[in-house]
Amino acid sequence: MKMKRITTRPPSRGNLPSFIFTILRNPSRGFHSDAVNANPTCTHTIKRTHLVSESMIQTRCKSGKIRKDEALGYFNSMIQTKPLPSIWTFNCLLGALSKMKQYSAVVSMCKQLMGYAHFRPDVSTMTIFMNCLCRLNRVDLGFPVLAITLKYGLQPNAHSMNTLLHGLCKYSSLAEAMELFKLIEEKGYKCNEITYATMINGLCKVGKISKAVEILKKMWEDGRFKPNQDCYNPIIDSLCKESRMDDALTLFRDMISKSVVPDIISYNSLIHGLCNMSRWEEVLPLFEGMEDHGVRPDVVTYTTLIYALCQSGRLEKAKSFLICMLNSGISPNVCTYNVLINALCNDERIQEALTLFGTMIEKRIKPDVVTFTSLISPSCKSGNWEEAVMLFKTMIDHGVLPDIVTYSAVLDALCKEGKTTEALNLVEEMI
Repeated sequence: MKMKRITTRPPSRGNLPSFIFTILRNPSRGFHSDAVNANPTCTHTIKRTHLVSESMIQTRCKSGKIRKDEALGYFNSMIQTKPLPSIWTFNCLLGALSKMKQYSAVVSMCKQLMGYAHFRPDVSTMTIFMNCLCRLNRVDLGFPVLAITLKYGLQPNAHSMNTLLHGLCKYSSLAEAMELFKLIEEKGYKCNEITYATMINGLCKVGKISKAVEILKKMWEDGRFKPNQDCYNPIIDSLCKESRMDDALTLFRDMISKSVVPDIISYNSLIHGLCNMSRWEEVLPLFEGMEDHGVRPDVVTYTTLIYALCQSGRLEKAKSFLICMLNSGISPNVCTYNVLINALCNDERIQEALTLFGTMIEKRIKPDVVTFTSLISPSCKSGNWEEAVMLFKTMIDHGVLPDIVTYSAVLDALCKEGKTTEALNLVEEMI
């Protein structure tokens, strides 16, 4: 049977696509317990053992420590049990494997289960099934699963619809996502704030900001669902990336006036946008006002500020923010240090950069190729080859391999100093 591509319009119960029959075509040979068949009087004892094993499986799944082979072993035992374990136990197992990103295994299990005549999934089962298909970039097969859900007489919940909508936005096309979104609204399928946030995020990613704003306004007018940060943040971030800072700030103030509390993502987007446009008179008040809304700056906030200050030549101010960051109990990451080390090297303050590099090592923050290249390049340019060689050795000791930028910096310095032989040897080493 040839499988045809399913459109975004969920099929009616009386017109199920061929994929459903493909799933149902190969039922396994059944699940029989020889012990029960041989001695019906032991059914009660087996049911008690069954309940104990179900409890154990659920506990293992919830622990987050279950292994793939262990889960597969449980599944093979469960499908041979008569009667079948509860749907809740199956859901726990499928959900645990899904969290482990074992999407293909979950899809295979679900297909096998659909072949059992006595298996009765619930909405959670079908949603896990749809989610794994979407994660495998087969959102087109998610709709036949929706059809099976309807066939079982189950009502898809908001999570089910959000799974398909997210899959379309991420892996398929925005046009199909919009079609499904309209269908959700027209047919009255269950939805929630996540449904709207998913659609807004999808629109913003392809630059359709005005359409996203329309949906946001519609939410307020409709009144069923109050927009949250996840509805506002994609729009604010997109406006900032397009340098439409006045529009972004207006929306931010509108958000606060409607009692939607901004979060760290809201602030980081605005701070990044304002820094890029050197609107310092607005950056610092915004930064200082974060805690008024119960939002604590994070490593991204500080690194953004430090980078912008370094780019604008305000290196001392950038260093003061590093101290402020440390005093606030926030640990800088490799990106934070790279920004400052690169700025110090560009300002020919190599010893300060090396001191900062030493501090970085002491704090057990692993340097990367950017860190070493920032330090090696000025050492070569200043003719301090001993320092450059030492940094190269340290780089290898840390398990970091030089890249084309690192080699190019050294080659440039060697050629300028007339060290042609060394440069040619280095080219051979690169190859």
